[in-house]
Amino acid sequence: MTDGNRIVIGLTGPFGAGCTTIADDLHQRHKMRKYSLSEFMREIAPSLIEGVNKGKLFSPKERWYQQLIGNEIRNKKIDAIPQEVFNKIKKDEGENKALESQDIVIDGIRHPSEITFFQNIYPHFFVMAVFAKHELRWNRKKDIYDKNQGDFDRDDVKDSGEFEPPWGQKVQLCVDRSDILISNNESFDEQPRFKEELQKRIDGYTELMKSPGKTGPQPWEFNMSQAYQASLMSTCCKRKVGAVIVKEQALEDRPRSYVIASGYNEAPLTIKPCIQRGGKAKPNYCYKDEKIKSVIKKEYKYCPKCGAKVKIPEEFDLPLACSNNKCDAKMGKDFIPGRVLDLCIAVHAEESAILQTSRFGGTQVEGSILYTTTFPCPLCAKKIVNAGISKVIFAEPYPQDDAISVLDEAKVQADLFEGVKGRAYHRLFEPPPYKHNN
Repeated sequence: MTDGNRIVIGLTGPFGAGCTTIADDLHQRHKMRKYSLSEFMREIAPSLIEGVNKGKLFSPKERWYQQLIGNEIRNKKIDAIPQEVFNKIKKDEGENKALESQDIVIDGIRHPSEITFFQNIYPHFFVMAVFAKHELRWNRKKDIYDKNQGDFDRDDVKDSGEFEPPWGQKVQLCVDRSDILISNNESFDEQPRFKEELQKRIDGYTELMKSPGKTGPQPWEFNMSQAYQASLMSTCCKRKVGAVIVKEQALEDRPRSYVIASGYNEAPLTIKPCIQRGGKAKPNYCYKDEKIKSVIKKEYKYCPKCGAKVKIPEEFDLPLACSNNKCDAKMGKDFIPGRVLDLCIAVHAEESAILQTSRFGGTQVEGSILYTTTFPCPLCAKKIVNAGISKVIFAEPYPQDDAISVLDEAKVQADLFEGVKGRAYHRLFEPPPYKHNN
């Protein structure tokens, strides 16, 4: 077996979701060689960044420090961390040729560039994203954080990457680019059978990687693949989101589902999207960010947290750090309420799909299921309730509490998607070319 046909699995997801648990399982039961970007990041950090306290890097209570180190490394060289892991892989194989026949699992993927790096090397590289509810992840990690949930939530937000610079950790975008989503929402300590069930699902996905087309997609995988196809129509430079509304028909052999509407996040009809507003000079122009910057320039003369006078340059990126080095406040994140979604010019994917049914008529939306590549914001959640949609299937590691509350109170079921999605849909479900015996 060579790099051309060996299976390489990358693991990503919010910390506490269980990526390392699955990496250990693949190593022990499937005999995959295990590597970790996080471990190698800790090892190479002292040689790349001056003044690093090496001992501090190995303390799980200092996760925030490890996050900063990872960001600094990527800022200096975006693919430095995966390159070191790859060097270790080749070194091990050089010392023992028998290792070249083994599949590999790589834990700790935290940035889309790390996915791209391994995709360019290994043709059969697949990304598994592991999910778990926020409350369960906190319970798994609270002892490490000395039961300080504030610190856990701080690190969790930083891990997601929503307010991080381009080289910062961006788990949310890694999940968007993943091939398979796995739910790990059960406690093995309470019910040992949950571990066996998780292992069976992992076995099924690894078998599909080794023998594409051996089984076909489930209805929910087909529907979510349609949502991801819709997301490709978005021109948003921050995050492309897709959604489809589905009607189900119960039959004896298996349920049938029909897509009745689709949508993606984009500017309203006849209004210029961001990509046209920025032009060639600003290819990553974001209408919402520009509005936030104008608020910062107008409103924030002093830091709302420490009171220091804020030095605002003419041109700056978000979030803007406080001028006081001892203050961790970030303008545009900590002191702009919510996610300022009302400042965004785009129609969201979920509301676009709902509006499509009213614009063109056709099948009633009431009692239907909405598939979305993220989790609806509070505004979209209210529209979902009023439209009569009965269930939401989502693929989002960081759902908003306010939106969850809206759906819960209205008794709209919200389920985390699990299965094959995105670009892997055809790679894993399409059978290999037919070979004639003659």
